[in-house]
Amino acid sequence: MATPRSGFIPEIQGLRTIALLLVATFHIWFDRVSGGVDVFLLVSAYLLTRSLTARAERGVRTRPVEFLVNKFARLLPAAATTIALVVLAGLVLMPLAMRSGLLGDSLAALLYGENFRLQAAQVDYFQEAGSVASPLQHFWSLAIQGQVFVLWAVLHLLGELAARACGRDLRAVLAVGFGAIFAGSLAYSVWLTDANQTLAYFDTGARLWEFAAGSLLALAHPLLRLPARLRAGMSWLGLAGILTGGVLLPVESSFPGYIALWPVLSAALVILGAGTGTADSRPAGAGRLLARPLLTTIGGYTYALYLVHWPVLVFYLLASGASRPGPVAGTLLLLLSGVLSVLVHHLVERPVSAFLARRREREPAPDGRLKPARRPVSSRPASSRPATRPALAVGAFLAAGVVLVGSAGLVTEQRLREAEENAVAIDYAALGANSAETLDFDPGQEHAAAGDWTRPGNDCAPDDPYASHRCFLFPVAEGEEVERDILLVGSSHANQLAGTLLETVARQPDWSMRTYFAADCHYAYSQQADATEECIGTWEAASRYVVEQQPDLVIVIGTHSEAAGDIPAEGLDLWLQDMQSHSPDSQFVAVRDNPRFEDSMFECGQLRGFDDIGCLRPYPGGEIDEWREHLESLDVTWADLNGGICTEGVCAPIRGGLFTYMDTNHLTDSFTRSLSQLLADQLVERIEWWPVDAYAGEYDDRIIRDQT
Repeated sequence: MATPRSGFIPEIQGLRTIALLLVATFHIWFDRVSGGVDVFLLVSAYLLTRSLTARAERGVRTRPVEFLVNKFARLLPAAATTIALVVLAGLVLMPLAMRSGLLGDSLAALLYGENFRLQAAQVDYFQEAGSVASPLQHFWSLAIQGQVFVLWAVLHLLGELAARACGRDLRAVLAVGFGAIFAGSLAYSVWLTDANQTLAYFDTGARLWEFAAGSLLALAHPLLRLPARLRAGMSWLGLAGILTGGVLLPVESSFPGYIALWPVLSAALVILGAGTGTADSRPAGAGRLLARPLLTTIGGYTYALYLVHWPVLVFYLLASGASRPGPVAGTLLLLLSGVLSVLVHHLVERPVSAFLARRREREPAPDGRLKPARRPVSSRPASSRPATRPALAVGAFLAAGVVLVGSAGLVTEQRLREAEENAVAIDYAALGANSAETLDFDPGQEHAAAGDWTRPGNDCAPDDPYASHRCFLFPVAEGEEVERDILLVGSSHANQLAGTLLETVARQPDWSMRTYFAADCHYAYSQQADATEECIGTWEAASRYVVEQQPDLVIVIGTHSEAAGDIPAEGLDLWLQDMQSHSPDSQFVAVRDNPRFEDSMFECGQLRGFDDIGCLRPYPGGEIDEWREHLESLDVTWADLNGGICTEGVCAPIRGGLFTYMDTNHLTDSFTRSLSQLLADQLVERIEWWPVDAYAGEYDDRIIRDQT
């Protein structure tokens, strides 16, 4: 039997079904990459190039705008519907703290830019557990496909124009172009995967070669005359490769580099082996299986099934608190996803297709078949007819999606604003570390664990001679002279300590506090050759301020926490001695770093319940007694707040009605403010002017809140 040159290829529908089932089952049970998405990428480019090239050879030039409007008119309705359902489910099922991220993902998914958003957020596909991943994270592949559709439509038009201008064969011209993309993108993918796999996984450029492979296959396929026996063997070999790739390959460390050639070439072998699946084929190829009615029928639902299966999994994990579904739960999730995909297909995709079909006469179907004419063909080329209905469909679903996401955003913003207003009235003297009770948390404060960073003051003025990358000044009250000047410097953990200090500083009208910090900016790091300019500048500015202004009190983080426990802050003792020699009247305080964990207790609480014993963590501690004694021998006051963070050797996501941590190592601003009395108890022994009652007096917030 000859290699199929045109028309419907039933094996492709079965191939889609196998690929989708691999994607879904690996997501649900194995938490691994299956290679199924790579099969989809190749198939989509194969069908696209097959269709556009066939049209061009019939004299119908590619018109990118009309092509894209038609393409997205078929794809966007189901996608937008899924996004809308996810947003609505998120408003009901997701904690307030997670909704802002969901809405950002929704807009990115709707505009086919989710892969860019995931790259910007540095999401690690191989580490992101389904329970905390975005329910729209799987839109990354659809985003890349959408971007490639735009690029490929333009490339096809350019290829057609070039072939006509040069008098060359169209397939040869396109093959040169796609061949160059294949080689360049594959080389880039291998390099980027080795350099930064997290970035490479969602990178469009690192995926182009997979689409180019599909296009090259489409260009060459009609020209090949392969023996039936060879094609049958190729199809079985390809199917075996698709089924085993996710198990045999080191996907967690090598995708999407050269290892992704395995599923891509396997899918190509199946397509090249097409035509050996009929009942009288001898020998019988894999098409005998892939062309079965059950698989080809399911193939028509694969797009909708891909859209819904991941949100179903994520919301199940979110609601159940499970880390992974068991056999029964996973099977039920697959069945539920199947039911939802049927509903999306019949209630959205098919009605939209019927709406679009009213303006079609002859144009390729998504699977590569030519639809029969419903009425006499117009002399006007089909590609030049107005795309009014497709444009209406795209515009309507896009507008509806934007309106829904925007409305959900307004609701979420209002809830967050109410939570922030409630936070102002919190009596920290009776909550958090100051409470002997766990207390139920106030749902209105859930925002505190998802970005409740301390703002230590107003941005330092541009003409401030001691300004640095992140310099903040909490000034004295209006009309007051500075009586006590406090300096805080270090990493983001120093910044969060500002909340603890502000509860006391803001109650003293003639106290001011200056804060310097940079991410991961420990003093030892600032002295290394690879230190960032921000970190170097942070310590340089703080040092100049101490030397020239001689503040009353200088506060630093005295240790560096790790998941296994904290360790001495290397070199900090030398800096303290140097500053003491230049500012002998200043007093110095070293505060022990707060505990750090390998996972987030807050996320655990969201998933399993904040009272779940599985979210408790042992206090990691650390051998720092000798270091503490060394600093104290230098006349440095030592403070340890960890007894207020973790009690009796146990750390919890909530204490005294307040969230403790917002992630693996940063305390919430709300909780840090409840540590003020514990800090005061340790400072008053050495710093006679520090108030015994940390919360005495009225809190005067002197920060300009509308600063950007």
